[in-house]
Amino acid sequence: MQEDAYNSPGEATYYYPVIGRKNTGIVADRLLITDMQKNYPYQFSLFILGYSAIQGVRNTSLGIALPDNGLPAASFFEIAAIHGKPYREYVGDKKSPKERVADYDENNPKDTLPTPSRFGGYCNHGSVTFPTWHRPYMLLIEQAMGNAADRIAANIEKQYPAEIGKWVPEAQKLRFPFWDWADPATNPQGLPAVLYEDTVVITLPGGKSATVQNPISYYTFQGGIPSDFTDIYNAPTNTTAYFSKWTRTYRHAPSSPQGGTDIAAAQTAIESQASHLSSGIGLLFAFPDGMDPAIAYDEFSNAVTESKRQEDFNNTGALEALHGIIHGTIGGNGHMTNPDYAAFDPIFFFHHCNVDRLIALWEWCYPSYWMGDGYVHDGVSYSWTQPRGTFAQVYNEQLLPTGARGNLYPFRNDNGTYWTSEQTRFLDANAYPKYYSYPEFQGVKVDQTATDAERAAGRARIAKYYGFDPQQAATQVDIEAWSHLPVPSPQSAGLPETFQAIKSYRVFVVLVQLPEHAFNASYQFELHKNSGNQTDLVGTVTVFARPDYSPCTACALRREMGTTVRGIITLPPSLVNDIIVKQRCRRWQRNSRNDDRGNCAELDGKAVGYIAHVSPPNILPSGVTLFSAAVAEKADDKTYPVQLYDWQKHNALFTNGWKDQTKQSTPASSGVLTSLLGWLQGRG
Repeated sequence: MQEDAYNSPGEATYYYPVIGRKNTGIVADRLLITDMQKNYPYQFSLFILGYSAIQGVRNTSLGIALPDNGLPAASFFEIAAIHGKPYREYVGDKKSPKERVADYDENNPKDTLPTPSRFGGYCNHGSVTFPTWHRPYMLLIEQAMGNAADRIAANIEKQYPAEIGKWVPEAQKLRFPFWDWADPATNPQGLPAVLYEDTVVITLPGGKSATVQNPISYYTFQGGIPSDFTDIYNAPTNTTAYFSKWTRTYRHAPSSPQGGTDIAAAQTAIESQASHLSSGIGLLFAFPDGMDPAIAYDEFSNAVTESKRQEDFNNTGALEALHGIIHGTIGGNGHMTNPDYAAFDPIFFFHHCNVDRLIALWEWCYPSYWMGDGYVHDGVSYSWTQPRGTFAQVYNEQLLPTGARGNLYPFRNDNGTYWTSEQTRFLDANAYPKYYSYPEFQGVKVDQTATDAERAAGRARIAKYYGFDPQQAATQVDIEAWSHLPVPSPQSAGLPETFQAIKSYRVFVVLVQLPEHAFNASYQFELHKNSGNQTDLVGTVTVFARPDYSPCTACALRREMGTTVRGIITLPPSLVNDIIVKQRCRRWQRNSRNDDRGNCAELDGKAVGYIAHVSPPNILPSGVTLFSAAVAEKADDKTYPVQLYDWQKHNALFTNGWKDQTKQSTPASSGVLTSLLGWLQGRG
């Protein structure tokens, strides 16, 4: 196979076109990594060898003619560096003199000339372009790996005539695999071994096998540590990431220059987040019918949410916020936790492949929800804005899905123009070609068109698979204890007559709003359940942020604006049930009632402080507030997606700052318990 066409690196303008697996001429599925390893041995072997090749790792003992590193623009280092450090233009996007003109104005006092260059990165976080920018980014790594795998497959069939027809066709079908980090069936078991073990077994010609270095486990910096890598101190955890000294990537590293990976800590972290991640993804597929398309897309796509600044969200969460949890959970005191270094950990692209899969499922379910040319709020039209850090627009320029203001730098098409957000949409035959899809999931094949009814049924199945199923949950709570919860008629919220309320049931979530740049590092808000001597994590909101001395121009501008990151923590129905039943028991005991029902006595022995511990304790969040919503279902079609309505804001949980449980003499005096019980007083 030949490398993609490109301009000669010696020319004034050079670009490496991002065309994915166009040279295969077919659309093929991106597979779950464990499925690829188990059921597609040739593809798995070619992936391991191709991913190793672009990382600069070549095992000469395998009896296979392996390719060299190829073009610099297709190397793992250069592709990973797009996401952050070292801050320089992507080598595959050398602009012409004309394209470099005009973003620096010496008469503008805010426009100072940085040293050593004008470049300020490609940050597309906290923006409606978060999903669209990362799609061609994934296409680029898939293309580089796939092209290397093509050459390996061709070499094998050339060296071993008996293998002809076995490797090249599998290489053509090879796409970058994903890891479904929210899968409720596997995530509680932690990371799959293939994502962290240092060696892996692959298939060789003739049915043989070999144990080779696993290119997913870590990446070694081939040319030495870049000169602008700096150590980062994380105040909330009192640890230092020694990026200037670590010659390879680490996960949950100790706070020492020697580095190391604590895989047990990573496993524990993933296991503790399993339920929260699953329910959070499920809630993303509970966006109601009939929302304003632009505002719906804004809420789904990013954690900053430009279209709304107050606590008036739909409270179904943001994909970017959930994605940030994985960065912190996998990274710990390691590379994945910091945006400037995250993409150097090879697991980054498995994570973002799953993010892309979730985007594909969501846009299939909600094809009309889209950023458009802007949004309307309180009757006023606004444009999307994006603080850019490239040689193009730098300040808050209007952001559009197409045209020059929709360019997704540094990703160019094969004609030299840049990818735009509009081009990234959808994976069906009518969309801009991308040459990949995903396996069928809950009856949904994202590269196939569908009717509105099929899309609705699909999103209901996806939500339930990931754990958002109010209809089932309502059958498992103490209905008598919940009977006093206010559940108004769905028609009072404008829902059609075909919808009926699920009686005596509400969905509870905690909206967390955090200052993006409170620390010079990423940090986490953790909400815990305390019951007796046991403490369990309920949910997390991660702020995925760069330090203030990062060269990221977009980050600096967001810091000046004081941006706030938003995340949703779903409260498990079982936890809410315990709180409500406990409150009812207390009322029964006060009123000398005798209908304790047995479970009252059991709960009465538990500590009252269900949720009182939040960390870190030393910063005031922008807001941590309990919300609830009633649930409506279609009376004549229980498979139709439920509709959340009557969102009610309850008490703020932490009005005097984040409370550390160890400093509280009465943990029950704060948190969800007080907020919920205060609202329940006098009801029932």
